[in-house]
Amino acid sequence: MVNRLPRGCVNVGGELASAMEECRRIFISFFEDWGYSPFLPSGLQLLESAWDKLPSQVRSRLVALTTPYGEPCCLRGDITLAAVAYLASHYAPEERPLRICYCDRVYMKSTPPRTSIESFQIGAELLGWEGEGADAEMLSLLLRVLDALGLEQTTIALGDSTFLQRALASAESAAAEGLADALRRGSLPDYYAVLEKGNIPDFYRTILSAIPRLRGDISVIAEAEKLWGRGAPLSALKTTAATLESQGYGNRITVDLSLVRDPGYYSGPLFEVYSWESGRSLGGGGRYDRLLSSCGLRGQAMGFALDLEQAAALSSFRSRRSQVMAWAGGLSPEEALRRAADLASGGTRIEMNWNGDRSASLQAAEKRGCRSWVDLASGTAYTLSPAGKGGAS
Repeated sequence: MVNRLPRGCVNVGGELASAMEECRRIFISFFEDWGYSPFLPSGLQLLESAWDKLPSQVRSRLVALTTPYGEPCCLRGDITLAAVAYLASHYAPEERPLRICYCDRVYMKSTPPRTSIESFQIGAELLGWEGEGADAEMLSLLLRVLDALGLEQTTIALGDSTFLQRALASAESAAAEGLADALRRGSLPDYYAVLEKGNIPDFYRTILSAIPRLRGDISVIAEAEKLWGRGAPLSALKTTAATLESQGYGNRITVDLSLVRDPGYYSGPLFEVYSWESGRSLGGGGRYDRLLSSCGLRGQAMGFALDLEQAAALSSFRSRRSQVMAWAGGLSPEEALRRAADLASGGTRIEMNWNGDRSASLQAAEKRGCRSWVDLASGTAYTLSPAGKGGAS
């Protein structure tokens, strides 16, 4: 059947597609202004290159296939890995850091109740830098671009994988994995059950007992430092949070030291972006120095990815109506297009209508939710509302 798609795939059109394209355009333009270059990754990745570098949760969801050349591959399940490979093959150490931004699809097997195997991502990466400031740069730009997309009703939850990993390292591997898995699933009964049975030194047991409640405003960092004592691995997170607060984003950030990510991939600060409206995560990211080292590269890296479809659905562009329907009104195509071009040259968004019936053209404009309707022949314009047309002007 022509109208049937493979299970798990989707076509996006209409006003949602328009909103997604507007979000993509604004996002890429914004990051280009800050020195980030657009990046277009390959749709396929070699399994031998991706398998041991991706988090286990991603590996289990890769969509494997074989190319016509007989090479075992997978559909692109992670754009960050492609960005790191590009850095390694195109940029010498003295040419780094590399700043890139992107908008593309990723493909992974779904987890119930979802069935989709593809999603749209927008993201940015800062690769191969040394020193402080880049964590704050990335998060500051993320908050600014969220505002530019009309997503002011969002919060960034900050955590630190180093803090959690060092505490978990005190437990036997089975207990550490159980604790991390329980946090990932949000199951506190399972978490404390594993903690109670685990053979863990008292110092770290106290810290691990407190981790699920180390959530709240920036003062949580000071609470965690006091709990840990001298040498608490929180300096990078503390600097980043203080910088964002000084920029006026104190009400947009929270701290959650129970955030957990794959320890072989992430290192240092990490974060999730949550919508106040939906309560769902729109995406996230963090520091992933370990991925660089696994690829034989020195330095630090920071990046994030957002679900473009979710972001667009919540953005101010989702409900934007077409502005003007321009009716040819019996004019020749040449003359109608000339007059429409004059109308559009002032920045007005238009849609042509070639219907020979004036009333039918007006009805079409109303049904499409146009702001107004213009008769190009006479110059008459009507302001429309969702319920119908208004007065002539």
